[in-house]
Amino acid sequence: MRRFGFFGFAALILASALIFTSCVKQGDMAIQQGASYFQRGKFDLAENAYKMALDVECSYPKEDIYILISNCRSQQRDYDGAIEWRNKALAIREDADNYINLGLIYRLKKDEATAEEMYKKAVEISPKNPNTHGSLGSLYLSQGRIDEAIPLFKKCLELNPSIAQIHANLAVCYARKNLFDEAEDELEEAKRYRLDTYAEFRKEVDALEKSAGYEKKE
Repeated sequence: MRRFGFFGFAALILASALIFTSCVKQGDMAIQQGASYFQRGKFDLAENAYKMALDVECSYPKEDIYILISNCRSQQRDYDGAIEWRNKALAIREDADNYINLGLIYRLKKDEATAEEMYKKAVEISPKNPNTHGSLGSLYLSQGRIDEAIPLFKKCLELNPSIAQIHANLAVCYARKNLFDEAEDELEEAKRYRLDTYAEFRKEVDALEKSAGYEKKE
């Protein structure tokens, strides 16, 4: 599941790695302390600090603090708790990133039907966000729903052509449909944009090409 990528995962983790300036409000200091704990892997202490910020004067919106608490729960594999806090944030501010991250959490819970609902909601409210299409397409690729994944990946790249992971995902889709010339083109793009896991995708496409008797162009 990791190979095809989860959009929003980086945002989910990095949301806690905030850069703070000098703070005077007690809640801001608690957020800073929570971020320090989070970066050191002390997620229970981070959560306590974030909760403290909810009870005192703080510059950060409550919905953002709810998301930070959700991140702590996710890191401890308390996915139900993570969902609960994410939903608290959504009740205040509905945005695509929150739905994308909820989709990720549901995938980690092996609830792909609900994950699909979350990704579709993200696409609905933010159709110009490439990550919404990429996230839903990645789910479909992992399920073998290639014909549904391809247009989503194409839309994602139309909005942002520099996402290496999506080029690689699209290459796999094409290779599974025996469209190897197209697969090679997408792999070249993934390589050009320096995909860290390029070798893994190259290996899968090579295996499919070999099985089909495909000969690469010189």
